[in-house]
Amino acid sequence: MLNDIRLAVESSPNAAMTRTLYKGVYDDNVARTGDGAIDTLYVFAKDSNNQVIGGIVGSAYWGWVNISSVWVSPVYRRQGLASRMLAMIEQEAISKGCKHAYLDTFTFQSPALYEKSGYQIIGTLPDFPPGHARHFMSKDLIPTAERDPARLRAVDVAS
Repeated sequence: MLNDIRLAVESSPNAAMTRTLYKGVYDDNVARTGDGAIDTLYVFAKDSNNQVIGGIVGSAYWGWVNISSVWVSPVYRRQGLASRMLAMIEQEAISKGCKHAYLDTFTFQSPALYEKSGYQIIGTLPDFPPGHARHFMSKDLIPTAERDPARLRAVDVAS
């Protein structure tokens, strides 16, 4: 049976092929977790002319939000806008049931922004791209005691 299978690198697969691939992964994930809900979250910053000057995109699923893109127009950088948008998307994620957040960033982007916002580096790929590194970061959006009613009761009793 495996003798009839061909493997091929496809640089431009057609839409049906990519749909089949992603649907297969999605269906398998749902079969294993029982949950296929994914909420895409957006936060935009607009200037007085209603022009987009920044934004954040995240995907909320399985109790986590994946922050996938953060951008601020160069003119508006270093004024706290990214921090405000990050806090806003985290609050929206909490309202969707998320308890944690994760993201990845490069050393030439702004890892300090995320560290100031409470994210911790949980992994690093050195020399990616050459001369830089890629950091994987996470943050608890809700403190552990608030997530675990039994632990919260234990803290109350001990007080």
